[in-house]
Amino acid sequence: MERQEDISVLKKEYRDKGKQVRAALSAEERAEKSKAIERRLFQWEPFMIAENASVFMSFRDEVETRHLIDMMRVMGKRVYVPIVDKESNDLLLSLFHNYDELVESDFGILEPRINPSRIKEVEVLDFILVPGLLFSRDGYRIGFGGGYYDRLLSKLSPDVPRVGICFEEQLVDFVPSETYDQALDAVVTDRNIYLFKEF
Repeated sequence: MERQEDISVLKKEYRDKGKQVRAALSAEERAEKSKAIERRLFQWEPFMIAENASVFMSFRDEVETRHLIDMMRVMGKRVYVPIVDKESNDLLLSLFHNYDELVESDFGILEPRINPSRIKEVEVLDFILVPGLLFSRDGYRIGFGGGYYDRLLSKLSPDVPRVGICFEEQLVDFVPSETYDQALDAVVTDRNIYLFKEF
């Protein structure tokens, strides 16, 4: 129990650090870096061949994803935006159509209204972009602590690329992890693509 408490405290410290790192970037820096991340994705084959990809709606000072989503749809990709299901405490995947369908969740994050005809099973995905506060150089991440993405990632086929996107400043040598924390296959930043498995 003591170790569990120690890791929880450590994760909170890293979470706070990640928030500070992102907050230290100006709006202009975040916009420029988001464009650079986008350019890297569009030059990367695993992303380019994906047809059904999950992408989060950017929140506060995260990597901006709206333009990325627009470009993906222009290319003919089907984009799925996660919705927090309050009953199951899991993420649902909703096929994205337009911004008019977005509402603010209890967490303040924009997500599609639940429309049963748009909700798809995780098996439909062939690529997923994952948010986070800090990412380690061995593929782990610190999120906001709800475990939503870890539960979603645990249901995916190992063949589906699990890719974090973040600003280079959010990359660190180590983040505390536990057995249920899911490793990523790659992290794309404004400066590099870090691979943790062969594609």
